[in-house]
Amino acid sequence: MRWSYSASRSFRQCQRQWFFKNVAVSARAKDPSRRRAHLLGKLQSISAWRGRIVDDVLSKTLIPNLNRGVCLTLQGAKNRARGLFDRQLAYARQHPIADLGLQVSKEGDDFAVFHAMEYEGELSEHEIERAWCDVETALVNLFSLDDIKRILKSSDYIVSQRALQFTLMDDVTVLAYPDVIAFRGDAPPTIIDWKVHAFGTNDAWLQLAIYAIALSRCRPHRDFPSGFETQPQESALYEVQLLTNVVRKHSLEEEQIVEAEEYMLSSAYEIACLTEGRKYADLNVEDFRGAAYEETCQRCAFRAICWEKSHVH
Repeated sequence: MRWSYSASRSFRQCQRQWFFKNVAVSARAKDPSRRRAHLLGKLQSISAWRGRIVDDVLSKTLIPNLNRGVCLTLQGAKNRARGLFDRQLAYARQHPIADLGLQVSKEGDDFAVFHAMEYEGELSEHEIERAWCDVETALVNLFSLDDIKRILKSSDYIVSQRALQFTLMDDVTVLAYPDVIAFRGDAPPTIIDWKVHAFGTNDAWLQLAIYAIALSRCRPHRDFPSGFETQPQESALYEVQLLTNVVRKHSLEEEQIVEAEEYMLSSAYEIACLTEGRKYADLNVEDFRGAAYEETCQRCAFRAICWEKSHVH
């Protein structure tokens, strides 16, 4: 079983959502219900989409440019974001996911599908306009953060959205994708987590702590510094709220590392006890608890198939 911070939150919010997202989805299965789950799993809200646009610009343009020593201007970042925004919006308006043969991997950077198109049949133009304003705000704020720019520009090498894996317990592998890991000489690594939230009130220390633990325990990638080793408490951790222009620097004490490890273990154990190592064919969605709040169902990408299966049973 693969465990991640996002999967743990999904499981605690709604076990059925976790089941569909982590067990049922399959792009290759012959079972059409699993292919449908795979496509529904790609649905996103407008607010989540705006964050993805920002993430794509930073991870696929800004970071590679920095590694090559090429300057990316604010206007260049905006232009890249606007191009993605317009192409993905045009694609999403077609809403092609009724075609179970759709191969997402072949759609490239234009691919985007929206929850509102699936469940409401239309997009709010006001939300679209606000989303673009938020993308612009996030990029303007990033380019104004001198401390973060200094960290990135002074780094020898930066990796973005790189998978970090390590074994947590028997048959459980932790998977983490930090937004940024910056290496500089013999200095401890820096981990940055971008957030594109309207209020930015949630403290991301636990997520960053898990990233730091993963970086210390994973097998280093080939492009990591030679002989790379680190401890969780050594990493410099930054939570960057791009809409509110707030930067929180986190440091880990031993108690916080223990707390993060206990969180991972307890969450993984809870999931493992329910699934007992069984595969999709041996599991029944009815064995998984539904959401406690109606709002969770309304926002869920898998609402249609979840309610269909509940009605059948």
